[in-house]
Amino acid sequence: MADQDVDRSEAATPFKLKQAQERGQTMRSADMVAAVVFAAGMVFLAWQGWEATVALLRLCRFALDHAGAATGETAALWPLIAIVVVQAGGVLLPLLLLLPLAAAIASLAQTGPVLALEPLKADFNRINPATGLKRVFSARTLFDGARACIKLLVLGLAAWLALRSLQPQFHAVASQSPLNFLQLLVGDTAELGLKMALALWLVACVDVLFTRHEFGSRMRMSRRELKDEFKNREGDPRIRARLRELRRAMLKRGLALRNTRTADVVLINPTHYAVALRYVHGEMNAPEVVAKGAGQLAGAMREIASRHRVAVVQNAPLARRLFREVDIDQAIPAALYPQVAKIIVWVFALREQRRAATSWAAA
Repeated sequence: MADQDVDRSEAATPFKLKQAQERGQTMRSADMVAAVVFAAGMVFLAWQGWEATVALLRLCRFALDHAGAATGETAALWPLIAIVVVQAGGVLLPLLLLLPLAAAIASLAQTGPVLALEPLKADFNRINPATGLKRVFSARTLFDGARACIKLLVLGLAAWLALRSLQPQFHAVASQSPLNFLQLLVGDTAELGLKMALALWLVACVDVLFTRHEFGSRMRMSRRELKDEFKNREGDPRIRARLRELRRAMLKRGLALRNTRTADVVLINPTHYAVALRYVHGEMNAPEVVAKGAGQLAGAMREIASRHRVAVVQNAPLARRLFREVDIDQAIPAALYPQVAKIIVWVFALREQRRAATSWAAA
């Protein structure tokens, strides 16, 4: 049994994955989010980088021209500062909206919508020096450090290859005007950034695969944990017992209503009890109880009996005694033979009279 507790050989159940998600534990790759955000920034730089740069340069020129004309009082500069901030915000607003949107899309694509408050709770283990030292010298930290070095090497190689392809343009920089030099710098930066974004995206794809594998391994369960989860999800034993009682009551109700249709007579205690009896001469030694009920079930049995032309006899003492002492599909006790026999004989005689009357009417 101990090996089953230690050996986590079973995949995590959806219930455990849902609980982990509620605690904020998801298979989310931070590298993928960083790659998408960086790529979005580079796309914006390649698409609107030069136009945004020109707009900011014009805004700087406007601010310098009007700052010289302002008086020495500080209050006179506030309207100019407000204009500069509003116009700069208008230029940078698409970028400021694009980056958070890209981060949100990258996160949602990996984990779906997650709203967990548990990571925000105070956890003093995070500031515990002993716990911090364990994290620093753990195998996980060494692996993360090695992975960071590999990513740095890949990004450095991508940057070197991109700069190498731009090397022929460096000789023509000296002959360019300041404005053309700036335009060339923005374009080359965007091209370099897009190539690095591609390399970063490849690294992120590998990290996503590793993160999914690591999260799946961390969430694996032992057979004992699967059994415990099943027991816990079933709920309290008293609740399970109550549910079983309700299921038995429903089955009993259905059986009582179904058997009442084929009974010979239903004994009632006007409103509280109903007991259905059946007797087949030559096949049964004594009449048997085929259905019984109390309260609403007794009322339903009376309705079924009247609907299917089953005789209903009011005998309160006999109905109560049969209800308490005889179970369904059991024969009545010998002590009750005389009372029940009178009723059965009367019911059979009444049935014969009805058949005779029907035959006479048909003739």
